[in-house]
Amino acid sequence: MVGLAPNEEEDQGFVFVRRRNAPLEESIIPIPLTETPIIKKNQGIRQSKRRSSIEKRGKRASSIGNGFVAKPHPDVNSNEFFRHIQAEMPEPIKLRQLLGWCGQRALDKQTSADENALKIAKIIEQEVLNDLTDGKISTSWYYRQNVHEPLEKILPKKPHPQNIVNQRKLEEYEAILRRLKAECEEWTNLISEINSFHESVVNVASSIPSDEGKISMLPDEIDMSFLPEEQHKFLLQYCNEDEKNKINDLEKVIQPLESQLDHIYHFFYHASKFNTATQIYCENLHLKLSSTFLQKQRLERGEIETKHVLQAFSRIR
Repeated sequence: MVGLAPNEEEDQGFVFVRRRNAPLEESIIPIPLTETPIIKKNQGIRQSKRRSSIEKRGKRASSIGNGFVAKPHPDVNSNEFFRHIQAEMPEPIKLRQLLGWCGQRALDKQTSADENALKIAKIIEQEVLNDLTDGKISTSWYYRQNVHEPLEKILPKKPHPQNIVNQRKLEEYEAILRRLKAECEEWTNLISEINSFHESVVNVASSIPSDEGKISMLPDEIDMSFLPEEQHKFLLQYCNEDEKNKINDLEKVIQPLESQLDHIYHFFYHASKFNTATQIYCENLHLKLSSTFLQKQRLERGEIETKHVLQAFSRIR
């Protein structure tokens, strides 16, 4: 609710005239329950980022034209170029920026004995850098076409070491299996040959008439006249089954063995005695040498034994 306005005085020269204002009318002003569009606009301005013109504040004039930042100071090391690239830039723009700086730094450091060739090379390299700076050479990998084959098709995969070992073992076992199969076939063929031979022998034996079931002959029934003279003598000497001849042969073999055993026993007995005597001699010799060595060490060190001291005291009168 609004009241009347106070009286106002106007200065008209030296006379003050008091003027009464007209009474004000009462009115109701609605209070907004929600945020007005102006308030929302102000909030949006506060929450939004700064303008792009503010981001370019403090940069060189050469950096504003095409968006390519001028190269850093020569004192900046090339390993620290990434510190001078804006973080909000897209990745392809960062790559183009870094390639441009490194290429310009490498171009300035190039030297050659042939000045003409160096000038031509620098002109060509400078044109490439200019194209890169102007954006004619694309450094974006987002929408590039896959013109090359996959790397898996170009480069063969290296086999796993365990697979190589397994392949070698497989080859070894296959060779062993082939050898065993060949051996098994040889045994099968040999068995079949023996069976066939046995079958033929059985067939032939079945055709021979039996003489009261005899399948063997006594030595007296064998006619030795058909044998040659040498074979006949051999048969009588070594194949005679006379018991006396067998005993005589055994005695001939055993008699020299007894003397040989006695000789061997005598030899080993003397060898053991000699070994014992040698061991005793070596032990005594070792004791004598060790006592002589210790006595020599005492003399070299100047040590006096108790026995010598007592002998010296006994000589004093």
